[in-house]
Amino acid sequence: MLNQRIDILEAKPPLLFTTSSGAWHLVTDIKKIDEEKYYCTCIKQQNNTLQQYAQEIKETPFHVGNNIWELSYGSELMTLLDSSLNDHPATMLWKRWCKNN
Repeated sequence: MLNQRIDILEAKPPLLFTTSSGAWHLVTDIKKIDEEKYYCTCIKQQNNTLQQYAQEIKETPFHVGNNIWELSYGSELMTLLDSSLNDHPATMLWKRWCKNN
């Protein structure tokens, strides 16, 4: 059991936002815009070009463990810069983003 719940806004980007379908979003920034609403700035690669887009979260992420927050329907947010995610495609995308910006 956790002694302390950490607000998602205290997490240091980049974050990996995964869904129950296996889809994922690379989150570079997250802001609270309402009581149960968050705005995420994300990046993706499309046609070999990096693009920014917005993703909305309509609930408060619940801190469940070290750098992991759960959402309903099997979705979660986690800190990308964890050694367990070194081989995840989002890590490669993040490295490419940092190199180009």
